[in-house]
Amino acid sequence: MKKITCPYCGYTSEPKDFLYIYESVLYLRNHEVVPEERERPVLIICPRCKKGFFLESPYQKLLEKLYSS
Repeated sequence: MKKITCPYCGYTSEPKDFLYIYESVLYLRNHEVVPEERERPVLIICPRCKKGFFLESPYQKLLEKLYSS
């Protein structure tokens, strides 16, 4: 199984040992919730230093769309 390494403190462990946070935003239009157009990557929280980091750039998909246009 692949291991995750914290970029801040160097802690390395299995994925099950980390905390995962998925950020979402609710948009209201005419009193109805509409789906969010932006994709947000999962934020990973290190159990040792408690700092959050992404495994992939949160801007990667946006940049790919801009460059492919």
